[in-house]
Amino acid sequence: METRKPLLELKNLKKYFDVSTGFFKKERAYLTAVDDVSFEIFKAETFGLVGESGCGKST
Repeated sequence: METRKPLLELKNLKKYFDVSTGFFKKERAYLTAVDDVSFEIFKAETFGLVGESGCGKST
């Protein structure tokens, strides 16, 4: 039996943006955009990412 291999595999993706403020950014702060996202896309599958305007789909 043939094992299917994903065309794209993403595991535990995390993305943070530095939103620090203050003089020389002394007040460190980070905005979590994506936290622990994982998925696989196989041949002949369709993958869609939907969401409201401004919710971070392109991040």
